[in-house]
Amino acid sequence: MPTDGAPKVNDPLETTKFQENPCLTLTSDQSEGIFGISPSGQGYTDTLGNGCKWKNEESRAQADVVFLDKNPRGLSAEYAVNEDGRWVLFEELTVAGYPAVIRGQVDRRPDGICTVVVGASDELSYEVVVQQSSDRVGTTDPCVVAADVAGETVKTIKAG
Repeated sequence: MPTDGAPKVNDPLETTKFQENPCLTLTSDQSEGIFGISPSGQGYTDTLGNGCKWKNEESRAQADVVFLDKNPRGLSAEYAVNEDGRWVLFEELTVAGYPAVIRGQVDRRPDGICTVVVGASDELSYEVVVQQSSDRVGTTDPCVVAADVAGETVKTIKAG
């Protein structure tokens, strides 16, 4: 059950295989189409859960997907941190029909960086962090790009 003002996730995503291998959340067509990032991601383990990084070495564009399963509170955890005043940037949005938030301890949009956290279920969320290529910084809102990437991950997860 959500707390701290977080919305309920009405249609939870089946994320088990994606939590084990977050690099499956974006297909090669999706990652290349986003902004020319590598078609294959590099997996890693973050303090909050498993993640994957896609990168374009030349343009410095990057996208990360990290499952936040070390804190099984879903978006409620994000809302609690916001209630404590620790997010400088906090905006609610919907991504492909799922509740999500844009959040950050610092507003990095002027640097071309944005984090979108998607509620996959009431107990699980995952973050999509986008860093725009140096030539795109200041030309488009990185949070729009991050929300687009997040929407692609939802499509992939729903397809199984």
